[in-house]
Formats: sequence, structure tokens, C-alpha cells
Amino acid sequence: MNQNLKKLRIHNWLPHALSFFIPVLIMLWILYTEKFYPFGDKSVLIMDMREQYMNFFASLRDALWGDNSLFYSWSRSVGGNYIGLFAYYIASPFSFITLIFPLKALPLAMEFLFILKIGLCGLSISFLVRYLAKKIDTSLGYFLILPSICYALISYNMVYSLSIMWLDAVILLPLIIMGIEYILENKKNLLYIICLTILFISNYYTGYMVAIFTAMYVLYRLIVLWNKSEQKELIKKAVRIFISTLISLGLSAPLLISVWKDLQQGKLSSQNVNYQASEQTNFVFHQLFEKLLNGKYDSITNSGLPAIYCGYIMLGLALLFFIIRTIKLREKLGALVIIGFMTASFFFVKLDMVWHGFQYPNWFPYRYAFLFSFFEIYMASQAMCHLTKMPWLETITQKCKSLFLLKTSSLVVLTIFVTVEMGTNGKALIKGLDGEFHYRSMTEYTDAVDKTKPLVDSIKETDTSFYRINQEYEYSKNDAMLLGYNGLTHYSSTFNAAINSLTPSLGIAQGYFWNSGYGSNMLLNSLLGVKYVISDKLVPQSYQLKENSPIGSASYSNPFALSVAYSAPVTNSAPYVSDTDPFTNQNNFINGITGQELNYFLDCNPTMEQQTPTQWTYTFTAVSDNPTYLYMRATGASWADIYVNGNWVGNYFSSETSGTLFLGDFKTGETVTVTVTASGSEDISVYYSRIVQLNETLATSTLAGLAANEMKITKHKGGKLVGTISVTNGQRVMTSIPYDKGWKIYVDGKPVSYETYAGTFLTFAASEGNHTIVMKYTSPGFMTGVWISTATIVLIITYYILKKKKRNQEKSLPEMPTE
Repeated sequence: MNQNLKKLRIHNWLPHALSFFIPVLIMLWILYTEKFYPFGDKSVLIMDMREQYMNFFASLRDALWGDNSLFYSWSRSVGGNYIGLFAYYIASPFSFITLIFPLKALPLAMEFLFILKIGLCGLSISFLVRYLAKKIDTSLGYFLILPSICYALISYNMVYSLSIMWLDAVILLPLIIMGIEYILENKKNLLYIICLTILFISNYYTGYMVAIFTAMYVLYRLIVLWNKSEQKELIKKAVRIFISTLISLGLSAPLLISVWKDLQQGKLSSQNVNYQASEQTNFVFHQLFEKLLNGKYDSITNSGLPAIYCGYIMLGLALLFFIIRTIKLREKLGALVIIGFMTASFFFVKLDMVWHGFQYPNWFPYRYAFLFSFFEIYMASQAMCHLTKMPWLETITQKCKSLFLLKTSSLVVLTIFVTVEMGTNGKALIKGLDGEFHYRSMTEYTDAVDKTKPLVDSIKETDTSFYRINQEYEYSKNDAMLLGYNGLTHYSSTFNAAINSLTPSLGIAQGYFWNSGYGSNMLLNSLLGVKYVISDKLVPQSYQLKENSPIGSASYSNPFALSVAYSAPVTNSAPYVSDTDPFTNQNNFINGITGQELNYFLDCNPTMEQQTPTQWTYTFTAVSDNPTYLYMRATGASWADIYVNGNWVGNYFSSETSGTLFLGDFKTGETVTVTVTASGSEDISVYYSRIVQLNETLATSTLAGLAANEMKITKHKGGKLVGTISVTNGQRVMTSIPYDKGWKIYVDGKPVSYETYAGTFLTFAASEGNHTIVMKYTSPGFMTGVWISTATIVLIITYYILKKKKRNQEKSLPEMPTE
């Protein structure tokens, strides 16, 4: 008996184990054949995985153990709300696994997470398939591994393997649907609430998509189950699902409300809709059918079509769903409506936008396509369950002399077929991604870390005060987050619109959602609290060499850097910074702080000579012994190499280099020739250019005056600054901290209000004299969310206490005597 029970248990859990491990092995085979690390030198770092996601996973270390917190990060855009970024990219519980990997092995951590999530997709749907079979009193046995393999390796998971945070929705969706089925059967709503809450917390973006699909699914199931005699009961179940959804929203409110507030400062403040009103559809309709075929990769730019392939067997079974007689007509019609609506959503632009939060996606189109694949596999699984109860199949099994042999051979053949088709499809899509955007090598990543991390570590070891570092080259657009320092550069969907608007007007490179410190100079760096510069090119002589790296980079100290806050007149809180010329804007920006009307830049008045349509030169005579800067604007140019007296000094015209460019330090009277060799269209036209020298004597004098009354930081940790400052009569406290409603500022223990400078930075009033300043940051909306979450928990506990009390009272009532 015990032996039989043991065998039964093995047969219960083994199909689920295979549903996890077979997709994992297939994925390992794909990575092995494509020479991914450790089987080769290729890493999973491609596109936004390299530029964004990996760096955000690295930032968890600093959020938990460094200068940052889950509320605030000094590593993004001079400083900003971290919780929005956390919620969008790395709030998944799986993200914390990366903390056990050293920084140089972080790409391997990304690869491990991807493989793990692929396996979990197969595991989660295996539970749903078994449940669907049990509902109609049948069992698929080991055959449930077929839909599990297909679901784990759907084209969506392959194409969006780099958007690793979205895969949590693919894992949790089958369990959420299973939770709905539990409620419809009058079982507990715990599974639904837990899984939906985890999804809302893990990734609110795909959680929103799943919520829409869930509403569709509930309506579909209510129509299928509708019966006049049970309509009140069905309405109660629908209300129970609705209340359970509200509970999930309430429990995840601290993150959801914080994210909403954060997005209002960035993405939602400048709607990113980049289609024309005349564009009503996304593609030619018949093209969609090609995406039902194996190995069809097109693109993950906006030209790409939905990634909906989930295997030929699943497609065939899904079609059988509409033929099998034992499946109700209402169920077939309802399924057809869902498939039709999903297809229409792919096709029509405005419906597509609804799924993407009413915004048109910039690349990575049809981010909800996994829902289509899921429902196709759901229909296929239903068909499999009903096929097991078909009379003709029962007849075959009865006539078969060896039923075990028949089932085993069928299972092996089908498993091999599914393994091959999903493996080859996955391999083709990974190759397609590599061909379009190229997976970067592991060596390139480790070399980049070796080039900069030792310099950062050396700075942090010798200087524990609060400051920023400006890195003048990049591996990714979030190097500050990757390497754990307070920086200027950042790129994510949770950008700060004010910073992204201001920095390019000051001559600092900026593009799309990305901002940087490239193009800054000694004066701007000092105002922004940049105490150290790391560069692999020529830097102004005013910076002092700190340390050379053997890999070609070096760190420099900026002796004129200001503290993050200082006393200043701030006579004009809204300086004009919208001029075409960044040097004029810098003058206006600084003069608004100091209350003076000074010009910090000396014109060199170059002469321009056009040699060819793509090459021209500037010739000028240095008017002082100062660092010299070039700024240009042109149409038709996408790239340029800049040479000074025949020596290469940098690039221009890309989004990363379209700012002011340091040309060198020159002596008064020295003749300088700047050669620009550009590429782009055949019709390049320079419509604005200027070469100036920074008046360092004037700049250092101004900075020394501001430094005399700067804030001495005594404590900096986790979004909190404490320090002392001396404020001069008639002045106020100016900071290089971006304005954010999450700050609470206390002057000598008393809260004070604050305003913006140039629509971007935080400034506040303080009386004349010495003061202790305390600045604390909590993400806007978080405490409101905590109160909502707490209220939700209290209501749940109260409900169950009252319910239990009522049940006990009913049990204690005396039984009525019977005649």
C-alpha cells in the first residue's frame, strides 16, 4: 500500500517537474548552440538589457546597502525618485537573486533569471492544465507537459527575453486564471488575490494588461456558465472576483500610487505618441498569419508584428476546440470573441494603445501578445481534455493490447516533436535578435567594469563626503547605477522630464528618454556638485589628475565643485534658458543664481571654410589662456569626427555627442584649426556654430563666492541629507537637487516649503544666520498607498472575524425539534 502511494505521488509531481526542466534544458541547448556564456563569450546583453535593465539590477545593491534607498537614487539624473524605476523594472521577487552574484558576473545572473523564468512558465501552466482536466473528470497524465513546453517557449518569451521583467506576467497568468476558476467553483479566493497582488507589485505595466484580459476572461466564463436558475449565484461570484481584484489593488497600493506620481513627472508629462492621425492600422492584415509559423522573426522595432507563435500542435488543437461537440457552443463563441478582440487589438492602432496604457510604444510592439498565445494554449488544453473522453478514443484504448506502450510511445513522439519545433523556433528568434541588434560579449562587459570600477572604488575609499562623479564615456547609459556612484547620466521610461528639458539647453547631450553629463564644463560641473571626473580623453587643465588606469581611463578632481546646497541671492528663479546658444543659456542660468550680469564665455570668432559637403574647418586665434569649447547644429548630419590641429578630440552629432565639445586648452594668440568630417545625408547644412573659451578666472571667482556659504554635509544615507549652512541676509538656499514633491525640508527642526529654480532644481528660503538643515525623501504617494494597504488588511481581518463569529453563533443555536 505504501509502495503504491509512493508511486502515485511520483506520478502526481513528476509531470510538473518535467514541465519545468524540459523547457530549461531546451533553453540551455539554444544558449549552448548560440555560444552564450559560459559556453562561449556571448552575453545576454543586448539593446535595453545592456543600456538599462542590467544596470537597474546592479542598483539594488546601492539601494539596500549604499547611499541610496528604495525611495531615492543619487545615481540617476543628478538624483531622483527610485521607486518608480524599481516598480517598473526590478520589483519582482526574483530580482533579489542577482544580489548573490558579483558585479562582474551580473550578465550571468541575467541569463540565470531568464532560464529560471522560462522553466517557471512551464511549471505554472502545468498546474492550470491539470486543473482543467480535473474539472471535466479526466486526466492528461504526462501529456500535460506538451502545452507546458509550448507555453514556456512561446515566441513572446524568446523575442522579449531581454525585457526580463515582463516574464513574471507570463508565469503568473495561468495561476491567476486558475484562481478565477476557484472562485467560480465557490472555493477560496486566496490564490487569485496572492498571484494578482504579486503581479501588480512585480510589474504594474504587464499587471495592467493582465487585468484587462482577466476582465475579458471573467465575462467569457460567466456567459458560458450563465443559467437563469443560478444567475444570482453567478452575480455573487462576479462581485467576489471584483472585490478580490480591489483587495489586490489595495495591497499593492504603496507601489502603484508611487509609480503613478513618478510617471506624472516624466513619461505622462509629455505624452509619447508618435503616429499620425491618418494611421489607423498597424500592418497589412494577412501578414499576421505569417507569425503563426515557426522561426518567423521580423523585428522588435515598431515595424515588427506580434510574437504569437506557440507551436503547430497547439494551433491544431486550438482549431479542434471549435469542432469538438462536447464543448458548448457558447464556450466556442466566447473564445472566438476573445481571439477576435485580441486580433483587432493588434491590427487597430487605437485599440493597441489601450493595452499599452494609452501610449504608442516606442519599439517593443504588442507587449501584451503573450495573452493571445496563452489563450490559444488554453483552448488547446481544453481540446486535449475533451479528446480524452471521446468514445472513439476509448474504443482504441480498449482494443489496444498494451495501453501503456501506446500511451508511452505517443507521449515520446509528441514530446520530441514539440521539443524540436519549440527549440528550433526559439533558436531562430534568438538568432534574429542577434542579427538585428547583436548580443554583446562577456569580455566587453568585464573590460568596461575593469576600466572604470577601480577608479570609482578608489575615489569612494579616499573621499567619504557627498559628491557627484561625471563619467565622460560610457559602456551603457546607466553606468552610474551599474558602478554605484552618484552621477548625472540616466536612461529609463521613468525619466525626469524637467532634467531632460533643461540639460540640452545648457549644452549637455540629451536624447529621447536619456540625459547625461556629456558636454558639461568646469563651471557647470561645479554648480552640479561634480567633485570628480572620469575620462578617457583630454580634459581641461583646471582638473587635477587623481589616478591613471592601465586601461586608458583616468580620474580627476574638480577643486571648484560646490556642495549640493549653498546660500545664494537667486534673484531670478526662472532664468531664460531657451536660446539656441547653450553658452548664453549657461550665463543666464548662473546669473539668475548670483544676481549678477556676467559673461563667462569669450568668443573666438572663427572663420568657417567648407571643403566638401561633408567636411569643413574652423580657424580661430585663442583670445585667452582658457579651455575652449565648440557647439554646432546642423541638418542632415548623424555623425562626425572632430580634429584639432590634425589630432582627433571627439565625435559629434549623435545623441550622445550633440552638446558642447572640449577642444583643448590654448594660449593667447595661438592659431587653432578645427576640422569636422561628417556623415549622414548628402545635403548637410550647418545652421549654427560657435567656439568660445571659458573665462576660468571669472568662473572660479564666482564659485569661490558661492562656496563661502555652502552646506557642510554631516550625514548622507538613503535619501536623507543632514548638514549645516550659513545664510547671508537677503539670500536663500540654492541646491543642485531636482525638484520633487517627495522632499521634506527642515530648517532648525521646522518644516519649510520649497520652490523650483529654472523649473528644475529645488530652492528654499532661510533666515540670515547659521542653520541645521535636514532633508528627507519619501516617494510621493507611498504613504497614501500604505494607508490604503493597511485599511485593506484591516477590512480583510475584520471581515473574517465577523464571518467566524457568525459561523460560531450559527453552530451554537439549538437544533429545532422534529415531529
